[in-house]
Amino acid sequence: MSRALGDLQYKNPVNAVDDESKPPKARRASSSLTPVRGDFLSNDPYTSQRMLQSNRRYLLVIVSDGVSNRTDDTALIQHVMKLSMRGMRADDIAQEVTSITASRPTSDNASCVVAMFDGQQS
Repeated sequence: MSRALGDLQYKNPVNAVDDESKPPKARRASSSLTPVRGDFLSNDPYTSQRMLQSNRRYLLVIVSDGVSNRTDDTALIQHVMKLSMRGMRADDIAQEVTSITASRPTSDNASCVVAMFDGQQS
């Protein structure tokens, strides 16, 4: 969520070399004194395109760091696949993943999207 909406202080980095008289939090990158360093975080998405085979099924699971930092990727996918094979709907699987993760002590933001595709017919 930080990349898209929040934590603006990380999007315009502090530069400690332009004015030593200002406190560190007030120092900003200055184009006249130092080269522009760019943002620490970007909200520009990385995208790619994949061709699906009509005779295969596909699973797409998108999670925030609140989920991925708390579970192993392989274990997560195996759990999602197991629930899918039991006939559970994608939105119910996503809800379960976030509920389990958010219920743990010191949990972070837990977001999950699950999409299931049947090859070219989807």
